[in-house]
Amino acid sequence: MEENKEFYGKRIENKRLLIFLGLCFGMSWLMELFGVIPMYRSGDLEAVTEAAELISQIMLAPALAALVARLFTREGLVKSGFQFNFSEQRFLFLFGWFGMSILVFVGAVIYFLIFPDNFDPDMTSFVESYAASAEAAGTQITAVEIVAGVKADLLIKFFTAAVLDIINAFGEEWGFRAYLLPKLFRKVGTIPAMLISGFASGLWYAPLVSIGYYYGEGNSGFPAVNIIAMCIFGTVTGVIYSFLTLRTGSIFPAVFAHSTLNVMMSQASQFTFDGGNYFIGPAPTGIIAGFPLIAAAVVCLVYMHKHPIQASAE
Repeated sequence: MEENKEFYGKRIENKRLLIFLGLCFGMSWLMELFGVIPMYRSGDLEAVTEAAELISQIMLAPALAALVARLFTREGLVKSGFQFNFSEQRFLFLFGWFGMSILVFVGAVIYFLIFPDNFDPDMTSFVESYAASAEAAGTQITAVEIVAGVKADLLIKFFTAAVLDIINAFGEEWGFRAYLLPKLFRKVGTIPAMLISGFASGLWYAPLVSIGYYYGEGNSGFPAVNIIAMCIFGTVTGVIYSFLTLRTGSIFPAVFAHSTLNVMMSQASQFTFDGGNYFIGPAPTGIIAGFPLIAAAVVCLVYMHKHPIQASAE
């Protein structure tokens, strides 16, 4: 009897996994291949703008896939990550809110220490571009005003980035971390689950990466190298998000961290002469600027290995 129950449990769990992955990747990739990519490549400004808006909507696909899988298999919303246990997990909630900004800042500092000739405190390239856009819109603004505005904006974002892109961040995290991660955790163990869920979230971007939407398209080995880079970046950040989710039992720290990273991603590039390089830095997608994220991910893996948590049966 117990064996039959266990067999049935594994079977329904596999079914849930397949439904989630099929919907998550299927919905997104079909919309991107037949909707976003043709519009993005059309060269028409209005179509490109619509493509960008559609991409933002696609970010909700993992959460929608998780919801459908839960409802279709009568799993419900038990332990789905909505608990807000800040009082018990203050440090990890605060890390989710501020940690990514600090790691991105440290990564940018490392990049500029290695490439000091590319550091432009006057933000020359950005100022010229911004001033030209403002002039085209019939507005006059000085370089001093632009630089002061960017610096003030950065300070504000340090405190608010955790919620500025919270809808897109929730769309991914409630799918990959609140749904996929626990199922992988019960199936293959903690460390493999953290790595696989992160890799999956990076691979999920493959169609967009293949058109240069992330990482550009002028590099050698495009698009395979770019897709691999995104999978690595997804794995690194996914480990951090997984750690926050598993240790707190809540999806919110990971959502805050993900939103923060999305918002702060390109801020340091404004202080370069050439815009930087997504494979190197100062954006955290680069190997040099991303070193603090990599170090944080390693610490998370080591900590989880030394301090394992018990997998829930639910």
